[in-house]
Amino acid sequence: MLADLALISPILICAAAGLVVLMAGVFSDRARWSGWLGYVSVAGMAAALGAIWWLWEQSPVELSGSQLAGSLIVDPFALAVSAIILVGAMLTTLSAVHYLPEQKSDHPEYYALLLFSVSGMLGMVMSRDLLSLFVCLEVMSMAVYILAGFKRQSSFSTESAMKYFITGSFASALLLLGIAYIWGTTGQLDMVGIATYFETHPSAAADPLSQLGMVLMLGAFAFKVAAAPFHMWTPDVYEGAPSTVSGFMAIAVKTAAFGALARLLITAFGDEAFRSGPFGWNFLVAVMAVASIIAGNLAALAQTNLKRVLAYSAIAHTGYLLIALVAVPTDGGYAVSTTGQLLAGGGLVFYLGAYTLANAGAFAVAAAISADNREDVDELSYAGLAKRSPLWGMTLTVSVISLLGIPTTAGFVGKLTVFGEALAPQAADGGGPVWLWLVIVAVLGSVISAWYYLRILVVAWMKDEVRPIKLISSRTLAVSGALAAVLTVFWGILPAKTIDASNKAGVSLVTPAKAEVIEPGGDRTAGAAVKPAVQP
Repeated sequence: MLADLALISPILICAAAGLVVLMAGVFSDRARWSGWLGYVSVAGMAAALGAIWWLWEQSPVELSGSQLAGSLIVDPFALAVSAIILVGAMLTTLSAVHYLPEQKSDHPEYYALLLFSVSGMLGMVMSRDLLSLFVCLEVMSMAVYILAGFKRQSSFSTESAMKYFITGSFASALLLLGIAYIWGTTGQLDMVGIATYFETHPSAAADPLSQLGMVLMLGAFAFKVAAAPFHMWTPDVYEGAPSTVSGFMAIAVKTAAFGALARLLITAFGDEAFRSGPFGWNFLVAVMAVASIIAGNLAALAQTNLKRVLAYSAIAHTGYLLIALVAVPTDGGYAVSTTGQLLAGGGLVFYLGAYTLANAGAFAVAAAISADNREDVDELSYAGLAKRSPLWGMTLTVSVISLLGIPTTAGFVGKLTVFGEALAPQAADGGGPVWLWLVIVAVLGSVISAWYYLRILVVAWMKDEVRPIKLISSRTLAVSGALAAVLTVFWGILPAKTIDASNKAGVSLVTPAKAEVIEPGGDRTAGAAVKPAVQP
């Protein structure tokens, strides 16, 4: 049992750090600046990141106790996605240290809620049991609902929290209903057990209730990742929430949701009966990808508020990430590069990392121009930004060109990797690229996005300051933005090791372990393993 606790130490460290910060906030002088708790929070997440590094060096590792082995899995995919979540959360926490006092919202509960949310996110990407997934999702969501409305004196922040709470609750209800249908059909909650049951009972995979359960869970996660047509809440919530919270939602929440969704679809519903056909998730995810790219990029063209532009940009990037998801192979249909390297989900992991860094820098800029309790971050707020602060001008530039996908940035390598996996010959499809049309839509979407991304740079570099706007003077905020920009460029120039780690994570996702099958109303029997898609 102690060995298992060591394997899930990243979750425990974040939860313990959250409790420490919460109690410190209770016993400290609330009238004094509580930003020091931000440093404690970052230290806790750094310790969790160190635990992930240690586990990565030890991998593959397996939980042995019956209490945890059926609920959580610690594989390279979970560790890689968890590391991305922690890096994004650390950067947004550093941004909040001096931002919150400027917004008159300097309360210690902010950091405790953030740590509890992160612990839920780590649990999500490690969950292989549907109930564990649901519980961790709610731990994450409840904390983020509160964070969205953390600026209690602002009606915009309150509206943001209410909209997010209502849509999030609806998504949770869909997820729970989908879980109920799958349980009723298979008698299983373990994802690998579900897949094994469907493999040994082909007729159950064609059951309308099974198909409906899968569709409901997919729809629930479509809300969480802001995929069209379930994206309408995103711009209003991002605009109304504090900038650091908006960045946290755009980065960590989306990463955790994609990590959990990928494991759910690939592990539990990797059977061809669920992937193909008019209601197969291949088709549904592809349709959502196209809708997200079109809706996000076209709507962003009309926006002038920086946070709303980034919100619609996040919707468009959800489309690119969905392409990476639909290109992940199962049942031996893996893609092979020209050098013979297996391409199995590494593009999804790498793109999540590149997206995290770019948005961390962009939302740091949004926080920096929000001094003196200002909420509106329209074009007048960052006009002439590069002249006032070359550091923030460069941070914004690197973030924007990475989101656009310009060479020498992580965003370019991420898109190249995703498109490469989507276009690579598929062993199970006669050796031809089956997602060419998706890549064409994505490229056209990137061309459209150049208009609003480059307009941001024109306003920041070429327009004169319209009104005197005070910038937040903060070393931690500057470090957060600069670190995100430096890592974005570093990954864009020297991506090899990161791509290798991403491929290792992707291969572990499509290589599930064995599971036991419990026949509904019967005894537990040993079930055959789901056929590995690839061998690491």
